[in-house]
Formats: sequence, C-alpha cells, structure tokens
Amino acid sequence: MTALRPAPYPNRTLCQGDNLIFLRALPDACVHLIATDPPFNKNRDFYARDRDAGFRDKWSWETDLLPESSARLRRQQPAIWAVIEAARLSHSDSMGAYLCWLGIRLLELHRALRADGSLYLHIDGAAQAYVKLLLDALFGAENCRNQIVWHYKTGGVSKRWFSRKHDIILFYSKSDRYTFHPQQEKSYLKHKYGFANVEIEQDARGYFRCVAMRDVWDIPALRGNQPEAAGYPTQKPLALYERIIRASSNPGDIVLDPFCGSGTTAVAAERLGRRWIAMERWGGACAMLGRRMSAEGLDAEARLQTEA
Repeated sequence: MTALRPAPYPNRTLCQGDNLIFLRALPDACVHLIATDPPFNKNRDFYARDRDAGFRDKWSWETDLLPESSARLRRQQPAIWAVIEAARLSHSDSMGAYLCWLGIRLLELHRALRADGSLYLHIDGAAQAYVKLLLDALFGAENCRNQIVWHYKTGGVSKRWFSRKHDIILFYSKSDRYTFHPQQEKSYLKHKYGFANVEIEQDARGYFRCVAMRDVWDIPALRGNQPEAAGYPTQKPLALYERIIRASSNPGDIVLDPFCGSGTTAVAAERLGRRWIAMERWGGACAMLGRRMSAEGLDAEARLQTEA
C-alpha cells in the first residue's frame, strides 16, 4: 500500500478513499472515457447478503458536504446551482444535498476528460431528471448524445404502477469530435417478409440481420447464482459496460470509473485492452477486484493508492 502520488496514476490503479481527493489530483484532459455507476439517492443503505460489502445512499447538507463545495458551485457555476436549488424546492433537501455532492465531482470529471472523450453516467429514476439537468449545465445540452435505456427482467412487481424495470445511462461527449464506434445488434425477421439484398443468417426460429444498435438495451441483470456475481449489492453485468467501452474508446485508451464498487468497469476495460483507473471508498474493493480479475483469467493486479 502506497501513499498518494502525483497524477497521472499508472494503469491499473485503484484509488481507495474519497474520490474527490483523487479526482482533483488528475491533470486536465487526461481521460478518454468515464463510465460510472454512482449512488442513485435511493435514501437507504445497500448491503450484500453477508453484509461485508455495501454503501450508504442517504444524503444531507450537514454530513455529506464540505462548506466549500456549495460555496464554489454557488459562486462559479450558477447554472448548476440553479438546478440544485430547484431540486431542493421541488423534491427535498436531501436531493439538493445529493446533487451538490455529485455536482462538485462532475466538475472534476469534466476537467479531466479529453476534448474527444465521453461520459456515461448510470442512474435510475430517483434522480435521473435532476442529474440530466446538471450534465446539461456542465457539458451543454447539445452534447447529450443519448439517454440509453437499460431494460432488464427481474422479480418484483407492483399492483399500483407499472413494474419499474429499467435504468438510464446518460451519454455525453465533451465536444462534437468524440470517439464513437457504431455497434450492431441482431434483429429478428421472419422469412415470410422476403427481405432482399440483406445479409442474413438463419437459426431454428427464422432469420436475423445485423442492424445499428438502438438506445434501448436488453441485457439481463445479474442474479446471485451466476458465476459473474461477486456479492456486491449493486453490481452491474460485464456485458453492459463492455458495450460502452467498445463504443466510446480505443485499445490503449484510459477508462476512469470514480465509483467502481465491485470493479465491473475495470474488469471490462482489462478484457478489452484498455488502461483503467478506478476509485472507491469501500475498503474491500481492491480484494474484490482481484478476485474478479482472477475469475476472468486476467493477469492484472491493481495498484492501490490511498489518501495521504
């Protein structure tokens, strides 16, 4: 375990502690892609079944914010501060505190992102509308490329509303010259429609063709009995973050996840030949990431950085 060194951090670095400290140490325009899954402001605590892994997702002005954070946003970022104030009035003080906590970190992420870089921020309906306004204020609404819907089928239904079975991934670029590799998916086509001049492949059910990927992604959520499941309460599937990394980076690029949790972004980046930097407050993240790399057959060991 080593003390914090001047950035840029070397490849395969896991920064353990408050990510704001490490983000401020990053140089300007050094990261190609940010792919992250921050807390959602669910107003509850998350734990694994064995209660060894988890985090608190509750926010208040008194316990979660440095006084200088709100002062800086109020003074230097009036558009962001207006979103925070609107959230306090229309939703709650807790939502305002959460947005202030997240907003001060988004400022550092925007600064560290290259001009040809992109941000993918994973969020659900609890705060998605407010977070999008934060990103519009910071990146410019014209640089919102997609609101990707990750649709999944899990248990749990309600008799009082439609079942809530999707998250949103907000995709922003820093400029109009961002890296993007169009992805393809297979679309089901019955033979009876007789599509001509289309490259097709047949399976037992009919015909398929490759089409440009849409902004609704059907990727199964992880279940606890799957080999990939590491026991972290909000772990996302590798397939989801591999799709993001393939689309918006090149081999050798630097991928940053400032809320790495179980390490899905880092594992996906390693599998795809990207360099990566991960940040996480939870003390067990490095050990979990090591186990996941080993399970994937990857010869990659995280360099642990801690707060000075």
